[in-house]
Amino acid sequence: MAFSHPLRRKSTTATSFLDRSFAGLSLGRRQSEHVDEVRGPLGLNLLHAPSEPLIDFVFVHGLRGGSRKTWSKTEDTNHYWPQQWLPLEPRFKNVRIHSFGYNSDWGERKGSSLTVHDFGQALLGEILNSPDLSGRDENTAIVLVGHSMGGIVIKKTLLLARQDPHCQKLVGRFHSMFFLATPHRGADSAQLLQKLLSVTSNKAYVEDLAPGSMSTQLINDEFRNAYQGVQLWSFFETVSTSMGLIVDRESAVIGLPGERVQLLNADHRHVCKFDTRLDSNYCSLRNAFVASIESIEKTWLSNRRTEHLSQMQILSQYLGVAERPDSELARVNQRQTEGSCKWLTDKQSFQKWVGLPTSPRFFWLDGEPATGKSTIAGHVIKLIEETNGDCAFFFFKHGDSTKSSIAVLLRSLAWQMARVNLDVRQELLTMAEQGHFVDKADEGSVWRNIFAARILRLEWRQPCYWILDALDECSNYHALFPLLSKVERQHPLRIFITSRPVLAIDRLFTQEKLDRIAETISIRELLEDIRLYLQANAEFLPAEDEIERDRLLSRILNRSNGNFLWTYLVLQELVDTLSVQQAYEVLDSVPNGMDGLYSRILEALMNNPRNRDIAKAILKWTVCSSRPLTIDELKGALKLDINVTLPRLELTLGSITGNLVYVDGDNKAQLAHQTVRSFLTRDHTHGLPTNAFAIIRSRDHLSIARVCLDYLRGSELKVTRYRRGTSSSRMVKRSAFAEYAVQHFSDHIARSHSDDATILGDIQAFLSLNSLTWIEIVATTKDLTPIVQAAKNLKAYLDRRAKYQAPIGQAIQDVTAWAADLSRLVASFGKPLITNPGAIHFLLPPVCPSASIIHRSFADYPRPMRVLGLSEDEWDDRLSCIVNPGHQALSVTCGDIAFAVGFSDGTTHIYDTSAMQEKHVFNHRDQVRFVAFSTTDQYLATASRKKISLWNCTTMVLTWEVKLNDPLLTMSFNEDNSLLMGATRSNSLLFWNSATGELVNSFQFSDIDESTGREHRHARAPTHAAFSSGLNLLAVVYRQRPVVLWDLEDCSYVGQYNKDTNVYPGPLCFALIFNPKAEVQLVAVAYDDGEIVAFDPWTQRRRASVNADTAVMQGSRDGTILVSGDGNGKITLYDFETLKILYNINSYELGIRNFAFTNDGLRFFDVRGDHCNIWEPPVLVRRAEMNDESSIGPSDDASIAAPPTVNAKTYDDDRAITAMAAPYGFDVIFCGREDGSVAAYSALTGNLVQELASHAKNIAVRFLHLSCSGKILVSVDRSGRIVTRRLEILRGPRVTEVAFVMDRKAIDVVEQILASADDTKILVSMSHKDEVWELETAHTLGEVPRSNDRTHWRWTQTSKLLMPLVYFSNGTATLYNWDLFEASHLGPTMDLCLAEAGTTPVVAVTSSSNASHLCILLAGSRPGLLSPILRVWNMHEMHAVSRDTHEPNTKESTQEAIFKKVPANATYDQLAKDIKFVIGVYEDSLIFLTHQGWICSLKFTSPREEIHYTRHFFIPFRYQNSASSLIMHVSSKGSIIVAYRTEVIIFAGGLDFEEKISWKDDTIVPRPSMKSTLGRGRSDPIS
Repeated sequence: MAFSHPLRRKSTTATSFLDRSFAGLSLGRRQSEHVDEVRGPLGLNLLHAPSEPLIDFVFVHGLRGGSRKTWSKTEDTNHYWPQQWLPLEPRFKNVRIHSFGYNSDWGERKGSSLTVHDFGQALLGEILNSPDLSGRDENTAIVLVGHSMGGIVIKKTLLLARQDPHCQKLVGRFHSMFFLATPHRGADSAQLLQKLLSVTSNKAYVEDLAPGSMSTQLINDEFRNAYQGVQLWSFFETVSTSMGLIVDRESAVIGLPGERVQLLNADHRHVCKFDTRLDSNYCSLRNAFVASIESIEKTWLSNRRTEHLSQMQILSQYLGVAERPDSELARVNQRQTEGSCKWLTDKQSFQKWVGLPTSPRFFWLDGEPATGKSTIAGHVIKLIEETNGDCAFFFFKHGDSTKSSIAVLLRSLAWQMARVNLDVRQELLTMAEQGHFVDKADEGSVWRNIFAARILRLEWRQPCYWILDALDECSNYHALFPLLSKVERQHPLRIFITSRPVLAIDRLFTQEKLDRIAETISIRELLEDIRLYLQANAEFLPAEDEIERDRLLSRILNRSNGNFLWTYLVLQELVDTLSVQQAYEVLDSVPNGMDGLYSRILEALMNNPRNRDIAKAILKWTVCSSRPLTIDELKGALKLDINVTLPRLELTLGSITGNLVYVDGDNKAQLAHQTVRSFLTRDHTHGLPTNAFAIIRSRDHLSIARVCLDYLRGSELKVTRYRRGTSSSRMVKRSAFAEYAVQHFSDHIARSHSDDATILGDIQAFLSLNSLTWIEIVATTKDLTPIVQAAKNLKAYLDRRAKYQAPIGQAIQDVTAWAADLSRLVASFGKPLITNPGAIHFLLPPVCPSASIIHRSFADYPRPMRVLGLSEDEWDDRLSCIVNPGHQALSVTCGDIAFAVGFSDGTTHIYDTSAMQEKHVFNHRDQVRFVAFSTTDQYLATASRKKISLWNCTTMVLTWEVKLNDPLLTMSFNEDNSLLMGATRSNSLLFWNSATGELVNSFQFSDIDESTGREHRHARAPTHAAFSSGLNLLAVVYRQRPVVLWDLEDCSYVGQYNKDTNVYPGPLCFALIFNPKAEVQLVAVAYDDGEIVAFDPWTQRRRASVNADTAVMQGSRDGTILVSGDGNGKITLYDFETLKILYNINSYELGIRNFAFTNDGLRFFDVRGDHCNIWEPPVLVRRAEMNDESSIGPSDDASIAAPPTVNAKTYDDDRAITAMAAPYGFDVIFCGREDGSVAAYSALTGNLVQELASHAKNIAVRFLHLSCSGKILVSVDRSGRIVTRRLEILRGPRVTEVAFVMDRKAIDVVEQILASADDTKILVSMSHKDEVWELETAHTLGEVPRSNDRTHWRWTQTSKLLMPLVYFSNGTATLYNWDLFEASHLGPTMDLCLAEAGTTPVVAVTSSSNASHLCILLAGSRPGLLSPILRVWNMHEMHAVSRDTHEPNTKESTQEAIFKKVPANATYDQLAKDIKFVIGVYEDSLIFLTHQGWICSLKFTSPREEIHYTRHFFIPFRYQNSASSLIMHVSSKGSIIVAYRTEVIIFAGGLDFEEKISWKDDTIVPRPSMKSTLGRGRSDPIS
């Protein structure tokens, strides 16, 4: 929302080119079928639609007027001022404009019975039916403007709306009414007209305007009581016509309180017709409109402004863009002289570009360095914005990583467009809310996900102008042109580009077939602008008179050679001269070229010993810094570097550096021009006095790195590491230099000399002392890129250092370990770090592997949390594993926010990519061999041999299904998701409409004979195929034949790749893929001869190859990584472009079928056997979100290190834990396994204590239940066999198996087991019935009465003696005694006021330890129609109902009690959606695991509803699979027990850490500090 400047601005004194050019550019105008008629169309007509309408103006004509005629002085469309002039006014940026036409032509011969009432009713109906006024923008304020009778019509419209109860919301939107010469009390001329018409044809509406008209009086009387809340403006005419005043002042003024009255110097007809925008009447009316707009902005739009600000803050975080570059714009506009740059905007070519939709999209202005290109760009921006055009702009700046890449450009443009365009903002907010990933450093990802898939597919209301300055200073400008070439030619996007005259840019325009208007800045035009600049600054020159001043100016102008920078620097020197003679001496001594001028300035600095060292340091920091430093940061850097304090540096910076460095609008130090950087870093001839100021990059980066490290290991980052709080909870005041040192120290290390012997010790000291505080500070910014960058840079530095020193010694080993662990830290704990940065001090080191340097350095501190029972001591690349027992995993794909796995049983399981939580299951009803998401995750396509199904991922329903005649080789969506493409084994290429499933196109591809170029006929079917939607290509391989490439646009043959020229039969193809990033333009093929080849699909030339046995391959979304798997299960990661091996994973599970990468490239999946593995190797993290400018340059001689190889840990899956029982108050844990065995583990250490008797071999144990006494253990296996044992738990802990009690098989699937408190009975809850068995005899004692409509149910047991069992089903609760078969022991059924419960699964039903409260968690319905529910009931109320029912004198029967409602005492539904798994109850608090991986608690026994919950500690995701397979318990002493594969992990002491999290409405808000409950907590590692 671009709210206009609060100050009113008058129109410019001349009609600018934009006044003419913007006319007719609004895309939202509705053209009538009578567009040529001067009168204008009838009905409501849209004249102008801004990108974000906040206010609607509706113009209503009067008697015999027209929707256009009334508002136009002539037939010229440029006089139609509501459409042509108002949209250009500064305060009308967010105003949408309409006109309303109705037939009021009294000159027609035919009579009319229409009245003002009819016209008002027509206007009201048009407003209500308008897709703009009552559609998506139904919250805009409405301003009605009526001329003459039109004023009566708009009054009647308001009255009719007030009388209609369905229009009350609309009534509230009417803000102002403008009456232009409206006859509120009638007009004498109307009476005369009525008499004349009575002879020919009566017009009822004319009668309404006669003085004393009953209709007019009635409207006035009603309006007097109905106008409240509406501002009234009445304008009256003052110029008579031949008939006198048509409407006099008395009739034109209503006379109501608050009415504003103003005259217009015009007659009745011309109060709404004007000659130009300078017409005094137009200005008066426009100013009144502006006052109304200001009133709306101050009142109506205040909430919208707050909402807009909040939304843009969300997008700032999502896109990584803080604001638009206004300070840079202000700087260049400040340099512009009045009248300059007009030579461009007056050019016919420019006016054609800005004003004609059919003109070329691009305007390219090139010029030599320092010729004012940025100033011209600023001039263009100002002109477009002054006329309310939508404009987004960007100033590239070489050497500034925040202003020198296409990815940063695109994110900034998207943010700026969202700021002024409601549709764009809503689209991006939806992306942010749903968590769609966009790789912020990858321009392809930004373009595909934000622009191609969303912004460019919206219907733009008006053109948008992109102004891109200094494109040649962009580090990868070549990447922009292929992206822009994909924008449809008719799309209303206009792009203005400035750059130096770079031949490569010209070639890119031609290569991508981009039409452009090209202009070059000529010396003549430059000299004119420089002349204006000199004249504007002439007063500062030492001249005696105007003649001498002009002579001096002419001398400067002639010497300038059209160079603005030279002129500026010379003028700065001349300002300090005292006489004309001194001025000419300076001019004579100044060299003509910039190099000579720079040398002269540096020589002067060299001769100033007082400031020489300061100037050298400032130039060093300004040239070498990774981004421009703020003045405060530069002050801090200079203090640490050369121990000098400069309190007024912002005022003296220019004089200290000879104006080579200046302070910009953001208070940052900037070089005067990019040529200064190139001059200082150039290799100058030895002996010149300027050599002392020369920048030697490796030397000066080393110097800056030392300064940063000295700060980072200093006292400001030291914290006392106790659990009473985090460093973030104490507001530590740090130097302004802290932010730069924290984020960029490693950049300078990577660029410094590698042979220095001291810096390695500095790095080690910093990491061993203050690294955790550094990590916390970085995490506070919610961007962990600096940590990943540091890992990458440290690794690069160590690799280069290896050529000077062998990698031995403690310092090298420690820094090497840190470089590895930092990547792992972000991969494993990135999200919890951002959620709670202070956790790095206390909660994360204990859960890092014991051999990691983070754990070794920081895990051991007073009273820590401890992790016990875990055998692995190294990082595990396998994050998790999802298993579907008994069914083969055949395919996998990943979208923005979800990944899908297709199985042999025909199901496709959808999981959340972050939490790996199952979201939905689609049943394709056949083996799912292919799965594919659309770009925006809207659709999922599944395919088998016989059919394709397309599912809507929003509604979770089947959209369409088609049968296949032949099996697919591959399928994919096209780039805009409008088509689903498939290639079959019968050589058919098929295109289905994504929305309908209609086959819209097909063609036959074939093998091609390489000698003739014609179809090669043979009986072989193709073996492999791959699509590239970005390149619009299909690649096909036939057995032992070349790769054939086809163009999808025109179904034409492109070429073929021969691995071995003219050698046939060739090797077999095992795998074929395109690089997912189209800009890379690579195809990878794996052959059976053990080689992978990457080639260019257009030239068919080999680009890289590597020897590797490969069965399956896939590429990362950003195009950087290729993953391959061989037949033995080994995984190898390559650099896709070079095929250099980056990482190896030895996994011993055979049969990898497919790979898929997450959108961010940080994880990948493989499917094999019955499961899907999720991998997260650190090499992916190091390559994520990296800016090439911040890494070492090509001149660095890095040693070639062997790629790391890790062995994936193997587990005996037959021994995996499948069930757990943790007895309350005992130090032992019982676990059932996949192979049917049951064992006891220590709750103190997690170690195995004792093996117990087993079920049948390889029949997995599904449930374990231990009685309250700890003496009866019940185990249930997958076959339904139930075994009970009597045990004795001894100290040690040890377990003695006293007796075998019962062995019986259930007749149905067992869902739950409970044992009675006296150890004599068990409750067996099965799918279709519940039974009570006696343990000693194994007899069935009875069945629980059951309703037939039970769908979701759960049992829980409390300590209450009367009714200890609670049965929950379909929103009701029933209390039972263990004597279930006796009707007298059946408690009442209570309605828990959960109407939603019958349709949603029961996740957990649990009671507090004292049985005072019952807590129920219900899952949301899968399509997302019903959110999860978490409610708490008071058990005392339930038991009171039970007692009342069993009292002999009760007035309420049991049957009547069934209908008794027991509402919840507390509702925590806003928390329910974050709960992944309910672990249990500890000290009357519900302990649960969130989807984000945090162990949390909620005290649900409080008498009042809690306003917060408590967050304790984080459990790594690798110990969490999906919620359905989690096995977790909380012990009686507060330890969290987790079953992880074959091991039992104990998290001891974690609940002692507490951070209160409160919620407001539906938003979870963390409190700013974390504290430890030392008084209550236990530090001993016991359960």
